[in-house]
Amino acid sequence: REDPRHVSGMCCNRTGRYVCLGALGSPTRNNLPPMDLDAINRRIAEVHRHRKWILTPDVAVSATPMVEELREWGAGPLMVVAVREGVGELPEVERIHYTHAGGDTVMEGIRAFVESIEHPSRELLAAVDAFDPDAKAKILRTGFSREPELFGRAVYGGRPAAWAALEDKMIIDELCDTAGITRAPSEIVPVADAPDAAKRLAGELGTVWVADNSEGWHGGGEYVKWVRGAADVQPAVEWLSAHAQTVRVMPFLDGIPCSIHGFNTQDGTAVFLPVELIIFRHAEAPEFVYARAANFWNPPRTMRDQMRRAARDMGALLYQRVGYLGGFGIDGVATRDGFRPTELNPRISVGHWIQARAADVPLAGMERLLLAGDLDVAAAELEEVVVSVVETTRGGGTLYLLAGEYETAETGVVFTGRGAVAVDADEPNDATMQIGPGAYGSIIIMRLDPERNPVGPSMAPRALDAIALAGDLWDIEVPPLEPAPDFFSEHGLEQP
Repeated sequence: REDPRHVSGMCCNRTGRYVCLGALGSPTRNNLPPMDLDAINRRIAEVHRHRKWILTPDVAVSATPMVEELREWGAGPLMVVAVREGVGELPEVERIHYTHAGGDTVMEGIRAFVESIEHPSRELLAAVDAFDPDAKAKILRTGFSREPELFGRAVYGGRPAAWAALEDKMIIDELCDTAGITRAPSEIVPVADAPDAAKRLAGELGTVWVADNSEGWHGGGEYVKWVRGAADVQPAVEWLSAHAQTVRVMPFLDGIPCSIHGFNTQDGTAVFLPVELIIFRHAEAPEFVYARAANFWNPPRTMRDQMRRAARDMGALLYQRVGYLGGFGIDGVATRDGFRPTELNPRISVGHWIQARAADVPLAGMERLLLAGDLDVAAAELEEVVVSVVETTRGGGTLYLLAGEYETAETGVVFTGRGAVAVDADEPNDATMQIGPGAYGSIIIMRLDPERNPVGPSMAPRALDAIALAGDLWDIEVPPLEPAPDFFSEHGLEQP
């Protein structure tokens, strides 16, 4: 599976410029100089300076860091289009427009917001035109829309439709097989045939059924059903029949949910370190609860190498097939038998953000410029810069979604070994935790302190302790949840 980017010779990149590629496997694979983050930041600033930009996050507060960067770069005027305010500090921009699009579930809410910006109301178009009467603004894609144009303005660093098609939940097996990545057995069948497939594939903890993309992109486990036994079959069939035509059935994989992240450039794939996905199991129902990610957990060295090799091979395949550039991730489970992939995420995701922030690398800005043909990036240099920092600097936390409206509040959190206790947010603490309005209902956000949390074991137990504390503090009914088993820490298996 030779990656054409790694073959000696000359290769034309998307900008029309030619770069000299080093020999296959060499540490330096092109003629680009060592990565100079100051120079990259200057280039990003140069591209954004003195331009109007429109940002489209789900909640306005999530645009605040980007707005602060844009201001530092001399960009503006700026506008934000969002569902609602969110929890935290609002961005300082010339105009904010709220669509107030919503739904009964997270996915319904996300789709409603995407619909509201891809097919904007007269009020939204009027607000955009008032902000940008000469239509010179460009869109900074900060949400889930994949359209190359919004509100009659071009999306800067837009992504081809062929890349968006990689969101299909049914393609991970074929991609893994082609790339030579070890995976668990699975079958893709019509929903009505899923029970028979489950009988063939069930393990000790049953099977997991994943819906196709009949209703579009989905995530966060909302279209995933855990079928533990006979009693769970009919409810799963009924729900999935209403939302999908086919499902992917595979054995339940016991172990730590995790992800490995890569970043494709014209000359190779930068691969980062594994990230733990905080996914709880409902103790009394066949349900999963997604609660974001952290990278304090270390898998065994052999598994880490396996995960990183899988990302490198996947990156090469994606580039070969569709010329894919930018961030991507492979979700999966760290089982006793090794890492087993479950899905591909063809975009920058939370695992990228955690590591990019730790290394102070402007990954999102780099991706935008890379896709627009305004920046050359050496994959090997990017990988070295990020991994060298993330080896010792960790981060992440928990995002727990709630139905209903809760007033904004904040607390510090200290983990005692027997649970979590609340302290003043200004006192020394292991984490800070906030509650308040989210894009869809309300939200609890916990941020772990990189200096006060151990590297090695799973962070899911601490995340669960924090959620239990939130239940006590803010009168929230928390269902009985369990973390995934940390076989590696509990049983003393090899660690890095």
